[in-house]
Amino acid sequence: MAWLRVLIAVVLLPMLAASGLAQQPSEVARVALVIANEAYPEAPMAGAAQRGRAVAQVLSAGGFDVVSVENADRNALRQAIAGFASKLRRGAQAVVFYSGHAVQERNRNFLLSVQNGAEGAVDLDEIVDPLIVARPASALIFLDAGRDNPWQGKAKGLLPLEPMDGIAVLFPTAPGKALPGGPDRAVAAWLKAIRTPGLEMAQAVKQVRDTVSRETRRSQQVWLSAEPPKGLVVTPVFQPVAVALGSRAVIPPPQTPGVTQDAAYDLAFWESIRNSRNAAEYRAYLDAFPNGRFASLARAREQEYRAGPVAPAATAVAIATPPASPQPAGAPQRDCTGCPELVAIPAGSFQMGSNDLYEFEKPVHPVTVRGFYLGAREVTFEEWDLCVDQGGCNYRPDDRGLGRGKRPVTDIHWNDANAYLTWLSARTGKPYRLPTESEWEYAARAGTTTTYPWGQTLVKERANCLGCNDQKRGSAIPAGQFPANAFGLYDMAGNAAEWVADCWSENYRSAPRDGSAYTVANCRERVLRGGSFNNDPRYLRSAARFKYEPDVRFYTNGFRVARDR
Repeated sequence: MAWLRVLIAVVLLPMLAASGLAQQPSEVARVALVIANEAYPEAPMAGAAQRGRAVAQVLSAGGFDVVSVENADRNALRQAIAGFASKLRRGAQAVVFYSGHAVQERNRNFLLSVQNGAEGAVDLDEIVDPLIVARPASALIFLDAGRDNPWQGKAKGLLPLEPMDGIAVLFPTAPGKALPGGPDRAVAAWLKAIRTPGLEMAQAVKQVRDTVSRETRRSQQVWLSAEPPKGLVVTPVFQPVAVALGSRAVIPPPQTPGVTQDAAYDLAFWESIRNSRNAAEYRAYLDAFPNGRFASLARAREQEYRAGPVAPAATAVAIATPPASPQPAGAPQRDCTGCPELVAIPAGSFQMGSNDLYEFEKPVHPVTVRGFYLGAREVTFEEWDLCVDQGGCNYRPDDRGLGRGKRPVTDIHWNDANAYLTWLSARTGKPYRLPTESEWEYAARAGTTTTYPWGQTLVKERANCLGCNDQKRGSAIPAGQFPANAFGLYDMAGNAAEWVADCWSENYRSAPRDGSAYTVANCRERVLRGGSFNNDPRYLRSAARFKYEPDVRFYTNGFRVARDR
C-alpha cells in the first residue's frame, strides 16, 4: 500500500499537471469568517443577510476559504467561530465580517445571536483571541454593528479595540456612537473596493473612509484600530480559471509565485499517508522529502508508530483491568491501568507571578503549597478515548488528521476536563481534580526562580512552541518528547495549553496565598497555563497566564490531572 501511494504521488500527479488539473498549494492560507444576523424578533436588522451573502461571494471568488453562517443562535455562532479558528495558520491572511447587533458591556464588545438577546451574546474576544494566537500576516475584522437596539442599555455603539500586531478592526462609525439608519454606506463602499483587482486592504479601507465621510458630509466617520498590514488583497490581479472535472467545476486556488512542482509532489505524497498508522510510510515520505513541509510531523509519527499502533482491543481489556499495584515511594505511579501517570509534588513555598511584562501577572507574592500529585504528562488522546468508550465523557475531539495515541488531547474546554476528572475519580475512588493556578506554577518552576524552568533565556529543543525548535512543528506532538523538569514533569511549557481550576483575575492582589484556587460567583473565564505549540516563547514563561471561557473548545487547549495525597 505504501508503494501504491508513492506511485500515485510521483506518477499520477505529473499526469494531472500536464492536463492542467493539478492544484498547486498556496503557501499563504486565506481564511474568512462571515456572520450575518438579521432575524432578531425584537429588532430585525434589514439587509444584513444580503450583505453577508455578498461579502461571502466576493471573498470566495478571491480564493478565501469562507466559513459563513446566517441568522445564527449562540451555538451556531460558536461553531462557525471554531470552524474559522481551526483553519487559521501562522502567516495567514484573514477577513472577518459581522453584520448584526452588538453591545458593549463590562468593557467588552459582544455580538448578539438572533435568539435570547443579550443572554445569547458571544464575546468578540472569541474571534480575536484565535487570531492573536495564529499570528496572521494580515487580518481585518469588519464589524457592521453598533446600531441602536433594545439590549444596549445606556452605552451606545462599540468599544474601541487597542492596536494588535497584524490585525486591524474596522467600525462603520466612531466608538461610542450609534450607527445611523439609512443606506449602509460603509459596507457598500467596502464591497466595491475589495472587488478591485490587486487593491491592498489598507487602500480599500481608505476608500471606504473617504466615501462615507463625503456622502454623509462628515457626520459619520469610519473608525480603524490600525492600518491593515500589506499583503491582504481580496481580489487577485489574475482570477483563477475554473476547469471541468467530471460533472463539477473545480476552481484551483490562486497560484503563488515560487511554488515549485516539487512542492506539489510533497503535498500529494503527504495527503496520501496523512491518516496512516504505518511507520514505514512516514519513513518513505522522509526518504523522498527529508526537508519537506511535513518532515517534522512525519518524524514524530514515525517514532510514535514504530512500535505499532494501539490495538482497538486494548480499550476493552482496560475496562475490566483491576487497579495497578502501588509503586515504590517517590516513583511515578498510576491508580489504574489506563490512568494518567502521577508524580508526587513535595510541599513548599515559592514566589508566584512576575513583575516583568503584564499587569495580570502582578504582584509577585508568596504562596505555600501542600504536597499533592500531578500528572507527569498532559492527558493524552489514548487516555481520553478510554473515558469516551466507558461513557464517562460524551465528546470525542477531532485529532485534525494528526493521529491520537500519546498526543495530548486538545480541543477540550474546562467543563470537558472536569467531566473526565469526575469519571476518573469514580473509577479509582480517589479525588481527582484540576491543579490550582498556584500549584501549577509551583510545579512548573520546580524550585527555580528563572523566567523558564530551564533558565533565564530561551533554549532551543526544550519545548514545543513557535520559535522553540529549529524545525516548525505546528501541532502538538506525543507527550514527553523533551526533558522533564526537576519534579519529573513533562511539557509544562508548550505542546498543549493547560486548564487549571481558577477563575480569571486581572491581577494577584486578591489571590490566595495557601495554594487554593481563586474562585468568584458566576465565573465567566478560567485560566490556562503553559502555552501551546501555537504560542511564541512569551507564553511559555513559568509565570505566563491567559484566559478563556470555560465552555469554549479550542484546538490548542488540553489539561493534566491533579489529586490530593
